[in-house]
Amino acid sequence: MGALALHAGVPHVLAQDELAQHESEIEVITEPPPQLEPPPAEPPQEEPPPEAEKPEEPLGYLRVGGGIGFGFGSNFISIGISPQVSYIFKRIVEPGVALRYEYTKDRRPVRDITWHTYGGSLFVRVFPIQQFFIIVEGEIINTGWKQGGFTAPRRNYGNLLLGGGFVIGVGKGAFVATSLKIPVFRNTFYPDAFPIISVGGGYAF
Repeated sequence: MGALALHAGVPHVLAQDELAQHESEIEVITEPPPQLEPPPAEPPQEEPPPEAEKPEEPLGYLRVGGGIGFGFGSNFISIGISPQVSYIFKRIVEPGVALRYEYTKDRRPVRDITWHTYGGSLFVRVFPIQQFFIIVEGEIINTGWKQGGFTAPRRNYGNLLLGGGFVIGVGKGAFVATSLKIPVFRNTFYPDAFPIISVGGGYAF
């Protein structure tokens, strides 16, 4: 009986030794694991500043001016003044209206003939090249002539004038212009296709 008790105790000792070996292999962690830092937050995206609204370019400019005109021919001369108002669109097309007074003297007859002329016209200037223009002008005039001691009744005439010229700026808004026009139709007031030269200036708003 005693031998059996001794034999039974051996396995008990081995079991304790094996348990001790297993326990020695277990790592005891006394510190918490390092905490991973969260990734840095992305900065908020800045919205692009709103684009500044470009000021709208005006459709055109108002021009106020006037001219002094003179015509010449063989023993013929005319001098006149013509205030004008026009509006130039996109620096290309310029319609306008003009008033007119003109003094004319014709020395071709035996006795000189003189006219005092009043009128108005509508015109369009077209600028194919900057500063240079082509002009088409339709006019209506009222005129009367005097020869010697005889004064003729006043009459109305119409005509079409074609020509060209150029405009030069001389300051902020100020300009000078010159043109040459030829009357298309012949009548008592325009017996010949003599040239009409005008020089003037004005201001653009």
